[in-house]
Amino acid sequence: MSATFDFIIVGGGTAGCLLAHRLSHASAQPSVLLVEAGSKPEGEYLRAQSHRYSPVALRPDLDHGFTSTPQKELNQRSIVYTRGKGLGGSSILNFAVYLYGSAEDYDRWAGLVGDDSWAWEHARQSFQAIENYDFEAASQFPHLANPDPKLHGKNGSVKVCLPPALEDDIVPTMEALIKHGEKVNLDMNSGDPMGIGLFPSSYSKDGRTTSATAHLVDPPSNLTIWTGSPVHRLTFDGTKVVGIETAHGRNASSSKEVVLCGGAIDTPKILLLNGIGPAAELERLGIDVVKDLAGVGKALHDHVMTFLCAEVDSKHNNRYAFESNEKGMKEAEELWKRNQTGDLALYHSCLWGGFLKLPGFENWPEYKALDQGLQDFLARERTPTYEFIGNCLQWPPGTKLPEGSSYITTIAFVMNPQSQGSVTLASQNPDDKPIIELGYLEHPYDRRVLREAIRETWTKVYDNPEVKKHFKSRLCGPEDLSDEKIEAFMKDATTTVWHANGSVVMGKKDDPRGCVDSDLRVYGVEGLRVADVSVCPLTTNNHTQATAYLVGQKAAEKLITEYGLDSGSAAKL
Repeated sequence: MSATFDFIIVGGGTAGCLLAHRLSHASAQPSVLLVEAGSKPEGEYLRAQSHRYSPVALRPDLDHGFTSTPQKELNQRSIVYTRGKGLGGSSILNFAVYLYGSAEDYDRWAGLVGDDSWAWEHARQSFQAIENYDFEAASQFPHLANPDPKLHGKNGSVKVCLPPALEDDIVPTMEALIKHGEKVNLDMNSGDPMGIGLFPSSYSKDGRTTSATAHLVDPPSNLTIWTGSPVHRLTFDGTKVVGIETAHGRNASSSKEVVLCGGAIDTPKILLLNGIGPAAELERLGIDVVKDLAGVGKALHDHVMTFLCAEVDSKHNNRYAFESNEKGMKEAEELWKRNQTGDLALYHSCLWGGFLKLPGFENWPEYKALDQGLQDFLARERTPTYEFIGNCLQWPPGTKLPEGSSYITTIAFVMNPQSQGSVTLASQNPDDKPIIELGYLEHPYDRRVLREAIRETWTKVYDNPEVKKHFKSRLCGPEDLSDEKIEAFMKDATTTVWHANGSVVMGKKDDPRGCVDSDLRVYGVEGLRVADVSVCPLTTNNHTQATAYLVGQKAAEKLITEYGLDSGSAAKL
């Protein structure tokens, strides 16, 4: 038997949960089905701030278990590609950074797709509708953070905040960098990310916010949720999608649309399995072609990064003393469970860092070889070349330090990566994992940016006199700051922060790589849209959690408007 719904949303991740909430709460009360491959996440490591990094390592049951092909620029290393499995998707497992990116990202996005609704002026309003921003904590350190209430939302469901207290080393380290010339950014989400600042996160005093905890509490009667239901098949009437079939043979029909929210890996996989993608690839696997769409699974982009870590004396911070004290950790866990306070609410509750330009990048041959339009974008004042983060987890994890020692960890990122990868099928069997080719550092511009970003980050942080006086040894980093040693380190240490996007890219109708239009409709297929970061026509200068929420919000806005779901005269469907 096949139940019929107005809308079917495939994927209960960051964008999917938000979209399900928005559609099901529209005044017309459309019937909505949300279908998720995983479960409703419960158990340990999912809420406390100090467990910011724990679910990735300690909850493999909430991960799809993807691994990339060997990467030729990374000494043939394969990269574990974690993707959240369960209601909330990757918002269960991510590092909870909540950054919009640059206004320039969204203005370029709008220009690339020919639709001003994606421009910064409108994207900012959508961000405001998503978030419930807590401004109280910022008053504790106004010289480091002073977000403008007029620029942020208070009525959304995603709780966003800065922590009410900072670990001992954050303020002095940031002040040391400011003293040596770094510009402080009091509101990293103003549309201008440049400078160093405190990063807001999707935490609150109650702990981590996921898209499920934000959007699926007390769902209305017109919202149906299926968990444990991977979608393998789309149901067609000609070239129109009219429903779905799960791996276990459960069927549902849609009277209006199916929206794929599977993310940058699973959305192209579903499309390809169902005959939407490059015809030659599909035919080789014996898959009937429904729509020859060359861009599906191509143009995969991602931020790449390396950890840098040093042993410091415990006068700089006592983080290691806390993390290596088994009794203290148990006491902290008990206090957190009792009233969400204590050391689990303090340690790793805040990341700080910077979005910066690399000096003289305009003179690099790697930059001059880029398309002129891209050069112009990269040269804009609000477009960073790289990002660094401070106050990260110990690297390598589990490194034993002597009494009286602790650690300081930073990350250097490539912004605006030019290397491209792909998502393709291993076979026509839906149970087979896709082939993920990341293409890391294959573009010379990315290699140059990462090399210089590592050098700049090490120099700014570890060679700063206020930090250097506590320095004891290098735990993770190049042997020295020569080009040769940094490049060797890059091959051994470069990895991902899981910001894959662009594999079902949004583009104009005449764009050969375009898969969806600016209203998220799949080209040449009726009744089917995509609403996740696979549609991004560029990699935004942020951590892409906020971008995923934005795409879900935009999809809701467009569908509600198109179907008149919130008009004053809207009849119940």
